[in-house]
Amino acid sequence: MKDYKAIIIDDEAKIRKVLEIKLGKHCEGVEVVATAANITEAYQLIQKHQPDLIFLDISMPGGSGFDLLSRFEKINFEIIFVTGFDDYALDALKVSAVDYLLKPIITENLIKAVEKAKERIEDRNKIEKYHNLQHNLENIGNQSTKLVIPGLNSYGFVKVCDIIRCEGWEKYTKLYLNDGNCLVSSHNLGVFRDMLKSYDFYHTHKSHLINTKLISRYLKDGFVIMIDGSEVPVARRKREEFLREVVRKK
Repeated sequence: MKDYKAIIIDDEAKIRKVLEIKLGKHCEGVEVVATAANITEAYQLIQKHQPDLIFLDISMPGGSGFDLLSRFEKINFEIIFVTGFDDYALDALKVSAVDYLLKPIITENLIKAVEKAKERIEDRNKIEKYHNLQHNLENIGNQSTKLVIPGLNSYGFVKVCDIIRCEGWEKYTKLYLNDGNCLVSSHNLGVFRDMLKSYDFYHTHKSHLINTKLISRYLKDGFVIMIDGSEVPVARRKREEFLREVVRKK
């Protein structure tokens, strides 16, 4: 079951708590990662957690829910408004909210709104994956291509040129990136070997795959030094081929 990250934004502590409890009991797969009492705090939490869904009060001291949304150049999360005033319904629809819930919150209405939000999130993800696939097909061999990397709990989007090397680790694969980060993918190394074979990657060893464009130097004792300073072994049986196919072509 996929977890949908949610943030609850309401100046009433009781409403925040009731919503969190109801979501936990009745809306499987929705994880409340944070709550906020005002739009300043909410803006920071949204930037930090990148939620799939927010529950947003409209009328709050210090700024309305609409004021919060106006701070975002692009809204890449779904919105369910929570309000005590039916008059806001039309305004909520104007900003493409999934739904709006009137206080006090009726459980049945909450469940319906969340199901609708899940459908919209999945539709958005499908469109994003389609555009990514289309770009990749048009740019085979181009390292600016962006790959979808299935992780342990989420999907990451990474440009090929940012992958320095891949290392097999038990059933998983560690991807070491240009920015110093390391992603752990649920795919084994063989999947990445096949995925990256058209992008100047070389399988130096049963546990190692390197981006040949990011080699710093090759040591004659059979190690490659990558641009991040990491040492990667080249299997003895592959050294002659590596010299011929990679080193002498540079």
